[in-house]
Amino acid sequence: MSVNNRIVSIVDDDPGTTIFFHEALRGIPGITIFTFTDPILALEHFQDKGYAYVAVISDFKMPGLNGMEFLKKIKDSNRFVRTILMTAYTIDDNLFQEYTKKKIINGYLQKPIGLHDLIKEVDTQLDAYGVQKKISFLMSGIIQGNYSTPSL
Repeated sequence: MSVNNRIVSIVDDDPGTTIFFHEALRGIPGITIFTFTDPILALEHFQDKGYAYVAVISDFKMPGLNGMEFLKKIKDSNRFVRTILMTAYTIDDNLFQEYTKKKIINGYLQKPIGLHDLIKEVDTQLDAYGVQKKISFLMSGIIQGNYSTPSL
């Protein structure tokens, strides 16, 4: 996958938030940004183009499918995709803690979100995605016997 084909999506039922975030993230090189106000449509897009996704940013409270359920479906389809949950509400929930511990949710942003914080978190998740993919590639080579471990 070419670096320029990496997809980041923003999912929030507030169109103003998706537009604002899209504009803020445009300056990050090598990504294509998709915005959705409907989590079901976002999930359909992900199922069609999931191979190119590197990160998904989702609001917590949305009609039809809440952010945690949505991000779980994303991770069930592609474990490498980095996920960021954002909300204006306080989340003190056992499920949130479990999803964070199991790496279903990789990042968290509390609204209102400053542009610097948004860009920093997305950059962090893009870096983590790259590291995760490299480790997976190296591990698959070791498992297949393509690499040998140095003798001590």
